[in-house]
Amino acid sequence: MVVHIAVIGTETAHVTEWLRSGSIQKIYLLHSKKTAEVDFPKKARELEKQIKKQYPGVDIIKRVIENAFNLDDTQDAISEIIYNERENGVENQEIAINITGGTAIQSAAAVLSAFKHGTKADYILNRRMNKNLDSYIVPLPIPSIGIVNMNKTQQEVLQLIFEGRFVRYKQEKVIDNITKKLKTRTKSVYGDKATGKITNIQLLETMPIRDKKTGKIIGYHDKSYKYKGGRETKQGTAKIGAVVKKLESNGYIIIHREIPGIEKIPLGGGRYGPDKKITVSQVMYEITSAGRRQAKDTMMSKE
Repeated sequence: MVVHIAVIGTETAHVTEWLRSGSIQKIYLLHSKKTAEVDFPKKARELEKQIKKQYPGVDIIKRVIENAFNLDDTQDAISEIIYNERENGVENQEIAINITGGTAIQSAAAVLSAFKHGTKADYILNRRMNKNLDSYIVPLPIPSIGIVNMNKTQQEVLQLIFEGRFVRYKQEKVIDNITKKLKTRTKSVYGDKATGKITNIQLLETMPIRDKKTGKIIGYHDKSYKYKGGRETKQGTAKIGAVVKKLESNGYIIIHREIPGIEKIPLGGGRYGPDKKITVSQVMYEITSAGRRQAKDTMMSKE
């Protein structure tokens, strides 16, 4: 193996045991931040000194995991390492992940990462509890499932849902600038950070339609647009509906129906007034943990 990735916690013996294989050129040590109970950065530094002393030719890189009990934090770090190494010409089969150390969540993240990227994965047996074994390294049979192939439209829709910041709708009392009377105004409330939620209307408003030859944006799915030749077409819910159903069947999103939405108030004769009201006919899309992972890996693979 060329590159090894190991999560460490309070114990680090699984890493030194791993190094006995003698085929490591570079190792990433993933560790938590310092806590009141354990100084994890110090443990990483001590392990680094030990490795440098015994194996001076090994390149050692330390990475901090923000939250050892968050699956995405560890998966994000491992995925970023793998994509960076790919750019350096390292093949997936030349990368091994040590799934032994860290929290149970981090071990799960390490296994999932190996499945996702098709790398090697090893579990290291405890030498104190297992005497006189020929090898303490247990290679795991990891079939590569890879990043699920999605077309560009599916990728774009999943990305927009992933980046969605929708929180809720709310109504507030404001003074009309013209009549100077108190009126009710309905507005969308967005969070400062991505919530992974977006309404169908917002998705249609932000999902671009691109020219098939040039790839340039020629409109959005909530409005009419013209193809070359002059024919005006409104393309929207039918195409996007098929895409979100596919994403739902893959387990990437959850579709919520009958949630509060904004609707224009009709004045009659096909006309609508400036005011809006809240209804319960809206559809909202929410990304799942698997969808978030897919969106992140797709983004990283493009960088």
